[in-house]
Amino acid sequence: MKITVIGAGAIGLLFAAKLTQLGHNVHLITRQKDQSDDLKANGIALHADQNTNWSDVTASSYIEREKESDCYIVTVKQYQLSLLYPSLSSLPVTVPIIFIQNGMSHLKMAENLPHHHVFVSTVEHGAERLSKNAVLHNGVGKWKIAAVKGKSEAISFFAEKRADSFPIEFHDDYYALLAEKLVKNTLINSLTALFDVKNGELITNPHLHKLLHSLYDEVMQVFFDLRDSLSFDVIESLCKSTAANSSSMRTDVSLNRPTEVEAIIGYTLEKGRKMKIKLPLLNFIYDSILAIEYREGIRH
Repeated sequence: MKITVIGAGAIGLLFAAKLTQLGHNVHLITRQKDQSDDLKANGIALHADQNTNWSDVTASSYIEREKESDCYIVTVKQYQLSLLYPSLSSLPVTVPIIFIQNGMSHLKMAENLPHHHVFVSTVEHGAERLSKNAVLHNGVGKWKIAAVKGKSEAISFFAEKRADSFPIEFHDDYYALLAEKLVKNTLINSLTALFDVKNGELITNPHLHKLLHSLYDEVMQVFFDLRDSLSFDVIESLCKSTAANSSSMRTDVSLNRPTEVEAIIGYTLEKGRKMKIKLPLLNFIYDSILAIEYREGIRH
């Protein structure tokens, strides 16, 4: 199938490479022209298990409205979505669009698009962009997809071609899918970013482990309906299985890039305010990460 991946960060590069390996024809939309030129000339280098595989893709630095595609996958950061809305709205309404973002703020955009088939999804893979055209796949997870509107049959071609290193699941409840991932990100991303540690240290460091448990108890007041499916044991297991990984928020802080603190922690805080639930620990972490961004001149 002809698939357009919008965004060439770690997840965009990983998805473009994996989908190409599955036999799809992938076009990659980048923000910078020099990156698209590099990708067109050299392809994507996917590093995994001490091996390197190269994938040929086409690329451009803007959405080509005249370019036909069977599906669009949006992998840009949450805070970049508003700039994309006019271009996404102009795409043929019959073409499916799949969003891959942390947080839940993009739900409103997904619902407002005129398209017949709009999906949200979560990614459990570990990925790190090494250069403009190279990505490290450092942890196999699942790509979980749910329809905001339309039917999963519109993207059934993803189910027809799968690989053990790129498993795909379809879910019925898009809100529950995103909420579960949001809680995981709120807990793990926030603490690893603030203390500059890998995921595993939230378990091995007894003081961070205590903070993680306290933050879990606080956040689950807001997402009480997930307590049965998302116990603290699940959070601990996730930290252990991704022990060597750096969260996306930690990576953004270390590279002096804007974080998705508003989309992840901000969403949880707003939901708590509406429910009249006090979240003092999460508020402290939220302001602390904003303070780091302010110090580095990222926010004013």
